Amino acid sequence: MSRFADGGPLRWPFEAVRGLYRSAVLVGLTFPQVAVGVGVGLGGARVVSSFSEPSAPPLRILADAGETLLAVVWVAAAMWIVHPLTSRPLARAARRVAGRWLGLRFDAAYRTVPQVTRMSTGYWWDGHEYHKSEREARRRAGMHARFHDPQLHWDGVWVLVAGLTVLPVAALPLLGLAGGAALAATGRPGPGAALVAAGLAAAPFAWRVLGPVASRFLGPIPRTRLGRRIAELEAVRADMTQTQAAELERIERGLHDGTQSRLVAMGMSMQAAERLVETDPAAAKEILAAARASSFAALDELRSLVRGVNPPVLTERGLVDAVRALALDAPVEVTVHSAVPARPERPVEAAVYFAVAELLANVGKHARATRATIDLGYADRTLTASVTDDGRGGAAEKEGSGLDGIRRRAAAFGGRLEIDSPSGGPTRVTVAVPCDLS
Repeated sequence: MSRFADGGPLRWPFEAVRGLYRSAVLVGLTFPQVAVGVGVGLGGARVVSSFSEPSAPPLRILADAGETLLAVVWVAAAMWIVHPLTSRPLARAARRVAGRWLGLRFDAAYRTVPQVTRMSTGYWWDGHEYHKSEREARRRAGMHARFHDPQLHWDGVWVLVAGLTVLPVAALPLLGLAGGAALAATGRPGPGAALVAAGLAAAPFAWRVLGPVASRFLGPIPRTRLGRRIAELEAVRADMTQTQAAELERIERGLHDGTQSRLVAMGMSMQAAERLVETDPAAAKEILAAARASSFAALDELRSLVRGVNPPVLTERGLVDAVRALALDAPVEVTVHSAVPARPERPVEAAVYFAVAELLANVGKHARATRATIDLGYADRTLTASVTDDGRGGAAEKEGSGLDGIRRRAAAFGGRLEIDSPSGGPTRVTVAVPCDLS
């Protein structure tokens, strides 16, 4: 067969047969949704037209417009129902075909199914809602990942565009052969032979329309500014969802295993003290003293449990004083400079506070620093927090690291993370978040 393709005597017949085969494949890949749309449109138009009767021209025009609009609505609804079920397999098959025939490679990636998390309450969290069983949570997580995948909707764009471009061009050689055969069968061999010859002549070229259309619409979603922003927000939401689920599980487990047990024990101790207060006051006092000590321990456990939730100093006194409190507890000497004239918005305030807390923790764990400086500022409607240390430097953002988490949290508010950390130090990390002050 390679002899035919390399210029042998049967090259053109080979090219024509191969072109017909490839045109037929492309018609098969691009026709299904068009067939659904045309079928629903024609059937809907026939049904709707049966409801109206001939009338005067002005009313007839309105009736025709209404019938057309209703048919269009039916076609759109049918295409939207068929799209989630057919667009992905059709696009995948088209990518395989384009890879074999044209050597094109696409990096389209579909959304993976997120893991489900079992909460201490017994319910399962799928990233969007709670479910009573793991099976239901996995099923709903899979459905959400499949039917709310931006790549799936981009595949739908490919199917629509291919139905309007690839399908009619690829169908031309096949229509030429079919039309020529029909003319010859009706006793017109001359026009039939001409039509067949035209179809065979177009066959080696018609299928190549796949190349430019596939290059534009079969790849990953175009990374426009809006597309990048959507991807960032989806990544931030997924990260915050998992973090929220883990934090809720930690609080629930801590309340159930620690504080709740202590409170139950305190209740039983007080009940025993009630029974002994008249018959054995000394024993009752000992029991009450033990209950009081247990209440202090329960209070300490509650304080430890809510660590990571907004501290009271942040809620009551604002970002600057909360950062100064962080500096007092830091493992190195920290100086705080602030030029923030008023309190920022509460969500932004919390995000910047926890970013500074993470950066100070990094200074203590990794920087080998002796001192650090925190600079808080506000200019051009942007709140900035910079942490500078005299450590060894070399800080870099890695996937899953604390700096990566800070960048994601800042990105949720349209902010950014800037890292200046040459080897040998010093290191300066700045978080900048757009916001308004109160």
